[in-house]
Amino acid sequence: MEEGRTEPSGLYIHVPFCLRKCDYCGFYSIAGADSDAAMRFAQALQRELRFLLPPGLQIASIFAGGGTPILMEPPFWKSVLEMISDRAVLLQDAEITIEANPAAASRDDLSELRSIGFNRISLGVQSFNDSNLAFLGRVHSAEQGMEAVEDARRAGFENISLDLIYGVPGQSLQEWVKDLREAVEFGVPHVSCYALTLEEGTPYATAVKEQGRPAPEESALGDFYLSAIEELGQSGYEHYEVSNFAFGPRWRCRHNMGYWTGRPYLGFGPSAHSFDGSRRRWWNTRDLAEYEVLLEASQPPAGGDEELDDRQILLERAMLGLRTSDGFDLQAILPRGFHPSLVRKLLGTWEAEGLARIDGLRIRPTNRGMFVADGLAANLSRAVDLDRRAASAED
Repeated sequence: MEEGRTEPSGLYIHVPFCLRKCDYCGFYSIAGADSDAAMRFAQALQRELRFLLPPGLQIASIFAGGGTPILMEPPFWKSVLEMISDRAVLLQDAEITIEANPAAASRDDLSELRSIGFNRISLGVQSFNDSNLAFLGRVHSAEQGMEAVEDARRAGFENISLDLIYGVPGQSLQEWVKDLREAVEFGVPHVSCYALTLEEGTPYATAVKEQGRPAPEESALGDFYLSAIEELGQSGYEHYEVSNFAFGPRWRCRHNMGYWTGRPYLGFGPSAHSFDGSRRRWWNTRDLAEYEVLLEASQPPAGGDEELDDRQILLERAMLGLRTSDGFDLQAILPRGFHPSLVRKLLGTWEAEGLARIDGLRIRPTNRGMFVADGLAANLSRAVDLDRRAASAED
């Protein structure tokens, strides 16, 4: 197995507040936040950074997500970025991203966020169609989404990413293609395309199950996915991850690339996750009040942790690697001396079926392969298990 990772880390900050909780969203968030709630969270986050951000840590990327992190005012973010820079080592070319809801992204705030150090913005446009936005429960209109893109550009953001959602019940393929073409016309260097899914425990999933609310049509998702690849590909975007498209390597989301390639990252804020780049993963409590109480008592806001075994590491690295066009080197995560005879046969089948390109044990999925990455990873894990059993039987 590969040794522990020592490269610079990513840093994620989770803001749990949003304007309105979307029915389909499975992330931890709370609708609405008055000034007192925002102040308590700000104090808790600053305590967490002081307690748990290792001095001298090299940081390659910062990602402010949520929730709606732009609801926290620019002076808050200025103090957070200054605290990180004072305590850790922020690489000169670090990517610093903030997510924004078009309904909350004022032109003045965007300009101020750009001036204090954010150099990338991810806009949750989701659609340029008001009917689809209404179904999703978004609080912004299509026009506001368009204005947010222009305002971000005027504020000085060159690195702009748009989030789009497909598979909304009632959404036609033509409407989806129109959304894609709108994004292309704006000339943003990065587009993320996500399928609407039923997240267990969300109001949307419950309404589908108990009240007969329309669900995404699973049979149509493949057509939406392939149309995104075709439309964006024709416009010069590379499909570098199952849901993500960029104008070449320069515009890939470096922070998320860290997740997909197994680099270490630290998470701050309620529900945020961390990973040491090797085996250990831990996460914060998914309760804002508990998060604040623990930090006020100078205790880590721990929610849980786990130590990954060899099989878990292989499965996770395979699932994540198969989501990216770069793929991954299977040899790097196999036990030393392992003889992958059944694995090689499986890889040959993938190549013959057009699911992956194989070079030794370097696996690069095709577009079709990325779409079924989780299933491929599960099959690969089973093949590794069978090879292990066969080797044990021979011994």
